[in-house]
Amino acid sequence: MIAAEAQYRDWMLAGLSGDRAAYSRLLAQLGSHLRAYFARRVGADAEDLVQETLIAIHTKRATYDPALPFTAWVHGIARYKLIDAWRRDKRRATVALEY
Repeated sequence: MIAAEAQYRDWMLAGLSGDRAAYSRLLAQLGSHLRAYFARRVGADAEDLVQETLIAIHTKRATYDPALPFTAWVHGIARYKLIDAWRRDKRRATVALEY
């Protein structure tokens, strides 16, 4: 995983510097990485979460600190997207009130 971490980080830094090809490779590889991450947690419903997370990564890419591990930053975003999905899908128990 350390090799993937270094490669992801290099692609991210190149993408932040304007290298479109490196950024495209990063997003493609992260898609596979995130599919596995979400599949372990939610099963077959992972694709929407992958797309939401990739959009969030793209939107927040300027907040990445190169001094910190890249995958930790990605997993933080993915975790928040997963929690948001659970909140959205949570069924609320209702109790009828007798008057």
